[in-house]
Amino acid sequence: MAQTLIIVSKPRHEDLQTAKNLLQANGFIFNSQLLKDQAIQFTGNSSHNQITAILQNLKIDWCLHRALPQIADVLVCDMDSTIIGQECIDELADLAGVGEQVKAITKAAMQGDLEFSHSLAERVKQLAGQSKDILDECWQDRITINPGAKTLITTMNNLGAKTALVSGGFTWFAKRVARKVGFCEYHANELEFRDHKFTGNIIGEVIDSVAKREHLSQLSKGNKITCALGDGANDLAMVKAANIGIAYHAKPILEKSANGIIRHTDLSTALLFQGILPKNWVT
Repeated sequence: MAQTLIIVSKPRHEDLQTAKNLLQANGFIFNSQLLKDQAIQFTGNSSHNQITAILQNLKIDWCLHRALPQIADVLVCDMDSTIIGQECIDELADLAGVGEQVKAITKAAMQGDLEFSHSLAERVKQLAGQSKDILDECWQDRITINPGAKTLITTMNNLGAKTALVSGGFTWFAKRVARKVGFCEYHANELEFRDHKFTGNIIGEVIDSVAKREHLSQLSKGNKITCALGDGANDLAMVKAANIGIAYHAKPILEKSANGIIRHTDLSTALLFQGILPKNWVT
């Protein structure tokens, strides 16, 4: 069966027509216009590397399906730099006056240069002795929900999907993000406090790449169609395991293994990647 390729641009962007011409010149067959001046579906046979080479200089997001697009029964999302625009640990560290050293560790971990659990422990240690009050300050002043997140999650919920926020960040934030965006459930790491201060420790097992994949697996029992979104190396296992694995403004290590890439549009593009048209979106 032929593969299906969906490409998406910002509304009326000139690169959409350029991409259409290039894909047709490379053997892809125009199938349908999913959304006027914004999303097109093709059929054909190609590889991730070939599509990357064709589209790499264009402001086009894309998703390659082995067959026809399917609507996911399960949607699992990373939180930091995916559903929200920040890395919570970096923002907390900045408020605590240790931002530069923590950001350097975060960057290396997200690129896959450091083991995640160890790097997280090292970053949390930097917060030892800080007042718990910086959590509220961080939430109120620094955390923003990424564009399209609420539309994506609300629409998937409305279509009957199970939506889960699975984060290598912290429960304190995940609870609030999940409530604000509308996730059915959330899983993250539990910070330890004593006398209203950070101890510099995490309680229990760390939500790392393996744990994220396991949550996806548990939710997908019964041959459910799965979709996973993330941005960093610790999302690699769940993105590779999902039927639709999407890299959102992601590090190269994740983009290479994802069959969907969002760089130029917002999170609602994940709906178009499943063939869900705006008339069915909940905004």
